Amino acid sequence: MDVFVSAVGQHDNIGDTVLRRAYLDVVRPLGRLHVFVGDKPDGYVAGLRLGGEDVVHRAPASWRAAVRQGLLTGACYGFDSGETEVRRPYAKRYARLAPLLAVNRARGGIALQVGTGVREAQAWRLPISAVLRLCDVVTWRDGFSRDLMRVGTVAPDWGFALGPDETTLRADTDRPLLAVAVRQGTGDVRREPPDAAWAARVRTLADGLGLTPVVVTQVGRDGPTGDRLAHDLGAEHVAWHDDDHAGQEDRLRDVYRRCRYVLSDRLHVVVVAATEGAVPVGLTAATAPGGAPDKVERTLTAAGLVGTCLPRDVTDVDRAHATLAGIRRDDVVDAVLDARAQLAVLADRIHAAAGTVRVRAVPAGASP
Repeated sequence: MDVFVSAVGQHDNIGDTVLRRAYLDVVRPLGRLHVFVGDKPDGYVAGLRLGGEDVVHRAPASWRAAVRQGLLTGACYGFDSGETEVRRPYAKRYARLAPLLAVNRARGGIALQVGTGVREAQAWRLPISAVLRLCDVVTWRDGFSRDLMRVGTVAPDWGFALGPDETTLRADTDRPLLAVAVRQGTGDVRREPPDAAWAARVRTLADGLGLTPVVVTQVGRDGPTGDRLAHDLGAEHVAWHDDDHAGQEDRLRDVYRRCRYVLSDRLHVVVVAATEGAVPVGLTAATAPGGAPDKVERTLTAAGLVGTCLPRDVTDVDRAHATLAGIRRDDVVDAVLDARAQLAVLADRIHAAAGTVRVRAVPAGASP
């Protein structure tokens, strides 16, 4: 069957291509893969590392036409992964798809929404949940999202699926660095940038752990904040000066392989770092917008990484030192490997759903 998946993330966010690449790798074996990327730059698309047989769609109108044709004849439709909102425009989009999803099921197709996290609670979650009951597999990357939407199960974020093998992760290599990445407050996420006093506390923390601080930028718009932070820390800044997702991801993974700890309030900074064997330290707020639990902490918790977060202001350096020194890297590696095993089970569920439906769709008297 044809497989239709939207993969439209933020154009300057490495995490958005990482998690979608892992998702696309799972559904690709189901059939010819169609991927909608919209107006994202070529560097973003390169970060998805698509195959030569994958069909890339950029124009919204032609994408909608291709999806409609596919669903009317029986296909696999995958909602986008990553963070989503349950607001009115999203609810309208789901409502428009509902009749097509029903026809698609009758034609032997399947639908998926997997690896999604809800930003905050909104009343529009109710009609969205109703449409999701037409899907064959629904998973959320944290328990808050699942409890809010009341449909589906919890599975780790797709980003945990990538990275080196167990032997490499467990290798006792030199890890002399402590990396830091801090979100540039934009849009509806307004946060004061870290000042020189904050940088001094982080420097004291790194010195106490016997580590060299380094600043990394995994989301392009965070670059100016990274520059200031690197200046205040007296540290190197692994900046990002272009839109080459694949190249910057490779550079960052190389840094994370040399890190003992990675501190960030960016979710996929700590996810990618964990998959390279570093201890992921979420810099968290008490609550996110709308009163939801902090996204970083709840997503790490769903992957079995508990007790690795610090308050974002890092006011108590001694306590932060005790927390980090008490985390066993072997426990982090165990959690990453278990998250990958759970994602492998999820992949099996998706493949089984497609296989079961394909058998069901065979005409009476024919061989599967």
